[in-house]
Amino acid sequence: KYTITAKGAETVSGTLAGGSEANVRLTHEYLIPGLAAGRKNTVEINFYNAANERKKTVRFSTTPKKEKAIPKIKKVKNGKSKTDVSLGFYAMFGHDKSDATNIYYYDNNGASRGLTPLNGYRTDRILTVDGNWIFSYDIDKLAVMNRLGHIVRQISLKGYELHHDFMYDAAHKKLLCLVNDKKKKTIEDVVISVDIKTKKTKKLVDFAKLMSASRKKHVQRKGGKNTYGGTELDWLHLNSLDLINDGELIVSSREESSLVKVSNIYKKPKIKYIIHSGSLYKKTSLAKYLLKRTGVKFVGHAGQHTITVEHDTSLPNGQYYLFMYNNNFGSAKTLPQFDWSLYPGVGSYRKGTASYFCKYLVDENQKTYELVQQFSVPYSSVVSGVNYIGNNITFSSGMDHTYGEYDKQGNMICTYTYAAKRYAYRVIKYDFTDVYYEKETIQ
Repeated sequence: KYTITAKGAETVSGTLAGGSEANVRLTHEYLIPGLAAGRKNTVEINFYNAANERKKTVRFSTTPKKEKAIPKIKKVKNGKSKTDVSLGFYAMFGHDKSDATNIYYYDNNGASRGLTPLNGYRTDRILTVDGNWIFSYDIDKLAVMNRLGHIVRQISLKGYELHHDFMYDAAHKKLLCLVNDKKKKTIEDVVISVDIKTKKTKKLVDFAKLMSASRKKHVQRKGGKNTYGGTELDWLHLNSLDLINDGELIVSSREESSLVKVSNIYKKPKIKYIIHSGSLYKKTSLAKYLLKRTGVKFVGHAGQHTITVEHDTSLPNGQYYLFMYNNNFGSAKTLPQFDWSLYPGVGSYRKGTASYFCKYLVDENQKTYELVQQFSVPYSSVVSGVNYIGNNITFSSGMDHTYGEYDKQGNMICTYTYAAKRYAYRVIKYDFTDVYYEKETIQ
């Protein structure tokens, strides 16, 4: 077990992973996570036997260099909530879209706890699979890293480029990735699977074919180029995905302000339903897939990010929750005829009243969805997200240069403001159990 103390930083302690192997060893290796960058750290390590009796204590001090690339936390603001902030480190991804697209870590005091160096492209999240980390480190490459920081496998996605999100399907032992197919004239509209062991990739869903009735409505942006400077049509702009059940995927389309569920993704994908509050699919073959809004009246999501499934075992079969960061952003550059009058209060790229944490209850049996929780978060037209850690809800509002944490009722616990010329793509909080820590979170 170890403890790190440093002036101005949060005291961190935990039981390090790697000490519970069945085989007796005389040499053990550990990685000590969470050294506070640019501060004098006092580290105490206690060694225990199988009976949990302390046998030895080691203490030392070290001052790791704080690299210039690490963004500064400018302000920490406490909210009115009496709920404790959750244990863990905030991980910042894609800061300012520069060449320094590393992962930066911060504690609950806003102090830097180091970084993970990447190449020329950010990662969109960190996955934990079989005690290892998985993250992207280049536009078409993924890495598998063990608890000691050693890269044990590299995966190259030949013919594809990563964008926005990826996840792990434990039932099929596959990564599911949002990608650009480099052979296509459209971008951000394909899902592939990646076998971690064999490194083989397979195209699962091509939305340009699956949603061709909608694809026909889109035109190239003014100027003839997408936001990346190319001429490929960014018509759907998928920005997140999650599994609902085996072989059932839900994706978020920012450009269409839609959530699309696709079933049978590994064999013959087909649309199961669409959640959309506008008129985009009216008089098309896709209209039959629309779920009906029910319950209290509300303005639908617009330009949303990080769609996530929350299963609740108390709900009957066919019901579950979906939550997201509703950016409340009214823009669709490839759909100049999009009717934004159906979304009163939406903001522009630079200015908006609020974005929202938004949670729906979906009933597939009744083909309905209803709003069950919503509260405002700092406005961000793009680059943003919400996640749960325990019962708390973390958020990141890229355009506002803030991230932080709310309690389960939506009361703010704390907000952190970071320095940026542009923004950070996402900030997600992790406790790193079963990678760095042995079956418990940091304390």
